[in-house]
Amino acid sequence: MTNLTFADDMAHLQRTLAQCHDLVVRRGAVLQELNLRTGERVLEVGCGGGFYAYEAARCVGATGRVCAIDISQDQIAAARTRYAEFPWVECELANVAELPFANFEFDAVYANQVLEYVTTLNDALREIHRVLRPGGRLIIVATNWSSLVWHSSHSECMNRVLAAWDEHAPYPDLPALLAVQLRKVGIEPVHQKPLPILNMSYNENSYSYWAARLSKRFVVGRNSVTEAEAEAWLQEFDELEKQNAYFFSATPILTAAVRVS
Repeated sequence: MTNLTFADDMAHLQRTLAQCHDLVVRRGAVLQELNLRTGERVLEVGCGGGFYAYEAARCVGATGRVCAIDISQDQIAAARTRYAEFPWVECELANVAELPFANFEFDAVYANQVLEYVTTLNDALREIHRVLRPGGRLIIVATNWSSLVWHSSHSECMNRVLAAWDEHAPYPDLPALLAVQLRKVGIEPVHQKPLPILNMSYNENSYSYWAARLSKRFVVGRNSVTEAEAEAWLQEFDELEKQNAYFFSATPILTAAVRVS
C-alpha cells in the first residue's frame, strides 16, 4: 500500500510529530473546514494516534458516530487509548481501498496526509465515494513535496537525502492531481487552500524537528545514503539553529469536496 509504514519506533515518532505546534494548528484548520455537527457520522481514513478522532468525537457527541481506520496495529492501539472515554468512536484495521462500511454510511470523510501514500488511489477514492452519502463532505490534506525547501550548507548531501525521501510516497504531489481524480469518481472539488508550514527555528515543538528524525529513518539505505551520512545530515540542523540560520518550509494543501452523484 505504501513505502512508509508506521510501527514500533516509527509509529511513536509519528504520534510525537502529531503533537507539535504546527500540526495542532493544522488540526484546527481541518476541523473548522469539516464543520462537524452534533449527531453526524464521520470517517477518518488513516487515524494515526487518534488525535483527530478525539476532536471529532467531541464535535459529534454521543448521538453521533466516529469511525477510524488505519493499516498499523500499533497506531490503532494508541488511538483506542486516546479516545477511550468516547464509546461512540470505533477504530479498526482496514485498507481505504476496501472499506468495511455500507454505502452512504457517512456524512463526512477526512484523510490527513494519507492518500498520497496509497498506491491504489483510484480504488481508494471510489470507496470513499461509495461510503459518503449524497451531499456528503470530504476533506483531504496532502503535501506538495516538490514545494519543500530545507536549507543546508551541504547541498549535495541534502539533495541526496531529499531524493531518497521522494521514494516515500507514490503521489508526492497529490494536490496537483486531486481535482481531476475526484471528478472521475463523482466527487466535486469545492476549493483548495494552502496550509503552509514555516520553521525558522529547530526546536522540539516544530514540525521539521520531528520530520527530520522520521525522514532519517526512512532514507538510510536508499539512494546510497548511509547511516553516517544521514546522521551528519540530521546533526547539521543543530548547528544551523545555533547560527540563527535554520530554515524549513513545506506546503500542504487542503482540498474540500462534496459527493455530487
